[in-house]
Amino acid sequence: MFLIRKVFPLALLLSAFLAFWLAKNFSFQGNQLKQTSLKKKQPHHAPLPNFNTGGEVVPFGNSLLEEINQTSVKEFDDLLKQLNPGNDWVLSLDKASLENLAVNASISGIKLVESLPELGVIRVKILDTKKALPLLIEYISNNQISPNYTMRQPLPPRKELVLDEASFSDSYIKWLGGRDDRANLGTGVKVALLDSGVDLSHPMLAGASIKQTNLLTNNGIAGVGHGTALASVMVGTTSGNQGIAPRSEILSYRVIDKTGKADSYTVASGIVKAVQDGARVINLSLGAEYGSDVLKHAVGYARENGVSIVAAVGNDGEGLVNFPAAYDGVIGVSSVGKNGQVSSFSNYGKGVDIAAPGVGVLAAWELQERVSFSGTSVSTAIVSASIAAELSNDPNLTSHDAEDLLLRHANESGRPGFDLIAGHGILSLGRLENRTNEHYSDPALVGYYFGESGVISGTVPFEVIIQNQGNTLLNNLNLEVEYLGSVNKFRVNNLAPAEIRSEKLYLQGSDVDGFLQIDSRLTISSGTKDDRPENNFRKSTIRF
Repeated sequence: MFLIRKVFPLALLLSAFLAFWLAKNFSFQGNQLKQTSLKKKQPHHAPLPNFNTGGEVVPFGNSLLEEINQTSVKEFDDLLKQLNPGNDWVLSLDKASLENLAVNASISGIKLVESLPELGVIRVKILDTKKALPLLIEYISNNQISPNYTMRQPLPPRKELVLDEASFSDSYIKWLGGRDDRANLGTGVKVALLDSGVDLSHPMLAGASIKQTNLLTNNGIAGVGHGTALASVMVGTTSGNQGIAPRSEILSYRVIDKTGKADSYTVASGIVKAVQDGARVINLSLGAEYGSDVLKHAVGYARENGVSIVAAVGNDGEGLVNFPAAYDGVIGVSSVGKNGQVSSFSNYGKGVDIAAPGVGVLAAWELQERVSFSGTSVSTAIVSASIAAELSNDPNLTSHDAEDLLLRHANESGRPGFDLIAGHGILSLGRLENRTNEHYSDPALVGYYFGESGVISGTVPFEVIIQNQGNTLLNNLNLEVEYLGSVNKFRVNNLAPAEIRSEKLYLQGSDVDGFLQIDSRLTISSGTKDDRPENNFRKSTIRF
């Protein structure tokens, strides 16, 4: 079951309160507001204010603003402070409205902080609610205002969920089927890392090309571990800890502070700057449970300029994909363990596009430390770097072409076909990097599918799934599945490249006491080539 958004969007709450407040204190006559809360006064009615052709506010005289009940304005002001204690707002305005506001901000009780003209967005503070009220009514009515929402790096997965997973350590590239000679991959490709910043002194990053930009007002350098870890799996240079695309140039934009928090405006600013600085891929291992106009506009800006955006789905184990991963056009990444199963801590739902290693990945940390990193953050960095590697292999590819290649050459993850847990499947560097090698051969045992319910009672069917993850037609495959004391054998022929085949088996729910041990193996006939025999065996414990 999927969850609804746990946090009701503040802009909608604000709109609802404004409607209630206006209904309580005013009535409409045509396009005019008539105050109802002042029983003893006979107000002079006036329409909502507007700007004249000279860009100045039309004077009100004895108008609405002079007659607003001070108590009701205080109620509204208190609500604004409650919804947005930092008084940090973002407006989405057309060019004319933005120019008008720039001219008249001070007399309208609004302070302009900074703007992103590329997105038609401006960051403001409300200094005088009474003066700003007419514009606030307009902005809220047109859905043009929202708080500058807090974002953050994904919270670490709960330890008990990570302990259930099989860790990768430094074997994630080999597990993905990636080639060993990666030294030149990423050449000429810029990857933007919008994160905490990077510890450039770390030995795992010796010789890596990393350019740092701090987009925070705080110039401190503490709390850069998260970004350092992601950079190391992208462009790590040391023997045994090589990154996916070591020759990529990392454009590191610090948008996350030492507490792990960011805000939607600063992240949007980083996206715009990354596009202008020539990034081909933007990595966003951060998110929020709700979207915002400024973030959505920034994603659209990047896509229109041919830049890929890759984002983490989150580590809460819920049917709630974080934004911006939930946006169309963003590659949402979930985590997979070394056992080939999507991690139980990964969020799922609409917005998941692909899964990549995210359990116990050996990575750098600040102060020259190394850590066993788990979470969709590191999975996202692996996917971003894989796109960069493909772009360097073929300069004629667009970023969106490279995205499509990754998705088309993903491996099956369990349930046949696209799903809301792994999207198109699990990232496969083996299939991706060998896609033009007509002799590449790889029969693979994918796993097991027990349906959606998870209920074990009566006679229970399940499927054992295999896939041809190579480029040759496969014949004379032998599948052997052992569970509950029985051994079941199948012969598989005519398995075309990328084809998925499943064999149905059954068990009795009464024979299963919470766990089921299944041992399976896929063998090939003598003389048949297999470039990755390590994925022909699976020894699994299924928990119900």
